[in-house]
Amino acid sequence: MDKKSRRRFLKQAGAASLLLPLAGFTAADEKPEVVCPPRLRPGDTIALTAPAGAIFNEESITKARVALEAAGFKVKTGDTLKARYGYLAGSDIRRAKELNALFSDHSVNDIMAMRGGWGCARLLPLIDFENIRKHPKIICGFSDITTLLLALHHKTGLVTFHGPVGNSSLGEFSMQHFLKVVQQVEMQTLLQPTEDPVVTITPGKARGILAGGNLTVLCSLIGTGYLPDWKNKVLFVEETEEEPYCIDRLLTQLKLSGVLDQLSGFVFGKCTKCDAEEPEKSLTLQQVFDDHIRPLKIPAFYNSSFGHVRDKFTLPVGIEAEIDAASGTIRLLKPSVV
Repeated sequence: MDKKSRRRFLKQAGAASLLLPLAGFTAADEKPEVVCPPRLRPGDTIALTAPAGAIFNEESITKARVALEAAGFKVKTGDTLKARYGYLAGSDIRRAKELNALFSDHSVNDIMAMRGGWGCARLLPLIDFENIRKHPKIICGFSDITTLLLALHHKTGLVTFHGPVGNSSLGEFSMQHFLKVVQQVEMQTLLQPTEDPVVTITPGKARGILAGGNLTVLCSLIGTGYLPDWKNKVLFVEETEEEPYCIDRLLTQLKLSGVLDQLSGFVFGKCTKCDAEEPEKSLTLQQVFDDHIRPLKIPAFYNSSFGHVRDKFTLPVGIEAEIDAASGTIRLLKPSVV
């Protein structure tokens, strides 16, 4: 190739290279619009399903049914509630097939996981996200259900709900707060009980899109493509049966992966059964937060009422909120349902 041809080639190649980002860009690459599911109404049907761990205590199914029917709803139970595959509620294909079918079922208005445990991440390649986008509805749970809440919101824009599962307490506090968020189209303020105050890490107010769930589960999804971006998000996380060094390790992973530096606010819920076996050799949870969260200089607090506890808030993933780290309030700035 002579110099003149080489210059012409380089000029054309340079012009073409400017088009490459556009050539590979499709609508699928766009961040999906936020989709609020239809609100839950008296007499609607709530489906209980087991997308993760097996249900070994069948009495818990009866208790969940009774509590939901007492609140004025019909209850549909999935076949996975009685399925077994080791510690899983049936095979991956079976659990994913039921979840996909429940989103297509026009008689079902709300999908509530019966329990967490482990297994939701195994379903991600089998989920029909396009079908879910076309048939938005409430899906609720916590613990391992964090995987579904984050992945479904990221892939479809659907607002999902970090709240009760069937075998957790569906007592007055949890039920009341669940119904406030999924039934009412007004903005809500979640007030921390005065007898169980939060602990402020950094005072102030912050606004951002709520996203989060169980800390271990969230960290396990880093690098998978199933997590939302974290720019200006209010991250809420909780944990159970993990010593302070484990919380330290998980927050370090969020730091090194760039998550913490993008946040506008941070809320830690309950850390249930998280005491160190040898306290004299351990950092405290407060020290861990001081090391990782305080340097961010964003409003932050912990001991909020969500997670592996009896009485819990329901937090919508994908809705803008304002937190007040001094009072421990979470104010939803938009309705979560339509």
